[in-house]
Amino acid sequence: MIVPAQRLLWFAALAMAPLAAAAGLSIPLAMPCWSLFALCVLLAAVDAAAGLRRMARIQLRTVEALRLTKDVAGALGVSIDNGTGRAIALRLGVSMPAGMETEERTLPLRADSGSSLVSWPCTGRTRGDHRLDAIHVETSSPAGLWLIRARRDVDCLFRVYPNLRDQATAGLFLRIAGAGARGERQVGKGREFEHLRQYLPGDSFEDVHWKATAKRGYPAVKLYRVEHAQEVYALIDHSRLSAREGILESYVAAALHLALVAERQGDRFGLITFSDHTTRFVRARGGLDHFRVCREAIYNLSAARVSPDFREAFSSVQLNLRRRALLVFFTSLDDALLAESFERDVALLSRRHLVRVNAIRTAAMQPLFAGAPPADLDGVYSALAGQMLCNRMRTLQIALGNRGVKLALVDAANIKAQVAALYLDVKRRQAL
Repeated sequence: MIVPAQRLLWFAALAMAPLAAAAGLSIPLAMPCWSLFALCVLLAAVDAAAGLRRMARIQLRTVEALRLTKDVAGALGVSIDNGTGRAIALRLGVSMPAGMETEERTLPLRADSGSSLVSWPCTGRTRGDHRLDAIHVETSSPAGLWLIRARRDVDCLFRVYPNLRDQATAGLFLRIAGAGARGERQVGKGREFEHLRQYLPGDSFEDVHWKATAKRGYPAVKLYRVEHAQEVYALIDHSRLSAREGILESYVAAALHLALVAERQGDRFGLITFSDHTTRFVRARGGLDHFRVCREAIYNLSAARVSPDFREAFSSVQLNLRRRALLVFFTSLDDALLAESFERDVALLSRRHLVRVNAIRTAAMQPLFAGAPPADLDGVYSALAGQMLCNRMRTLQIALGNRGVKLALVDAANIKAQVAALYLDVKRRQAL
């Protein structure tokens, strides 16, 4: 695209317009004036053609993928290939995709001859993938009469990861493990077999190893130790109910925080996502490399407009997990029909695995007399609906507790700390 520059407007006003006026007012001067006018037009056309050739020698490139953290400022590197043989002034413009923000919509700069690199500040506001397909560039013609604008196609993928830069997560990376924590006695005797020894007075008869006793000729008992490298799985429900009030964002951040806590405790962490079917399954392993695998699996997780199928998800877990594991669910159970389905089918898992459920406490889930009194009749009905929902969730907690499943109502602001406390309580009590 070619647009007139301010210099061309001044040139037309001060030179071309007087020539045209003189040619119309004086017949003897008409031929010289029109000749000069045509020369000015020719000069402008030559300058425009030279500007187009200059633009053709300017190319832009970006990286194929840029990893960013949500709400943390980053920079996009734009490589400029200037083949004109001299330094020229450019102005770059970009329209960031939805979910990305930049304070600089246009960026004026001076590009040296050859290759140069410029950093474009940008910030990811929405977790997931966002693609940038074009950058616009503007330069002036050699004489400055025209502004040459062009679109340069690029293929840059912004990968915006969940933001784990908070105080709760930062405490996991202290140089001294458990700094500031008070030592607490370990409850239980452990479940992992260590070795055999001779029976001593006071040992429980249930620990006697009868086959070893018969073989050795004296009573032998089994000794246990606290289990290490246990398996912990986060199961994230990304169906329609998870799209409300940023619930899915809290689930993803809490699951990744739980993975880091499990890594610090020496356990293996796995990941399962489901809606009306199981969408992702990452088998439990240890190490920070495996944490990155889990992060890549769910950083772009989005809510699906379907109802969750708990029975299908439970059956998939039963088929894939043979060893007893801690299953931490992130789901919404404030829908009565879905809560009934979960309560009915969770017995498939609770017989073999230890199941813990985390549900976000929504704004509607408030007791009747909590907060300010209702201002009108609609407020009274809303408060009554909130009380009925609280009663139903309390009934669900009791029903799931009878099946060995603990349901916790967590707040979106403190979900990381609450989920980590639940996991550490399981570790302390050796419930797994």
